[in-house]
Amino acid sequence: MMNNMTICNYIVGLLGAIIGGMIMRASAAFSLEFTDNGPGPGFWPFSLGCAMAVAAVVLLLYTFSNRADLSGQKVTLTTAANKRVYMMMGLVVLFCVLINLLGFYPAAAVLIIAVMRLLDYKAVKGIVLTTVLTLAFIYLVFGLLLHTQMPQSIFLS
Repeated sequence: MMNNMTICNYIVGLLGAIIGGMIMRASAAFSLEFTDNGPGPGFWPFSLGCAMAVAAVVLLLYTFSNRADLSGQKVTLTTAANKRVYMMMGLVVLFCVLINLLGFYPAAAVLIIAVMRLLDYKAVKGIVLTTVLTLAFIYLVFGLLLHTQMPQSIFLS
């Protein structure tokens, strides 16, 4: 039943529209206005939520207008490529959990290493160098230049 492209598109489109709307609603709690310093903190999340909702509506409209052609297409959710995508989604969820438990920088280090291993990168020096340089760049730009407070571990609160 679920292997029909029409059904899958309707489910993905509906979920995308709902999640995009939830992102827009949550980010609307912050200022969306442009000031001399640039857009308010809610502007970019609201824009991304809007883009997600628009893409979802486009998918729903496309699916509705081409449902006869799409209903004959089967979707295989258990291919090796899809399993890698599912693992990446799991890493993103793990990252969100680890941010609260460990703080941003340790969680980001775990994510970078895990993603590189998931993508079959095996050189330890390259993984360590990429992790260190990425975290250093984030710290320099967001910590020092923009004075952004990154999430801390719940154990340090």
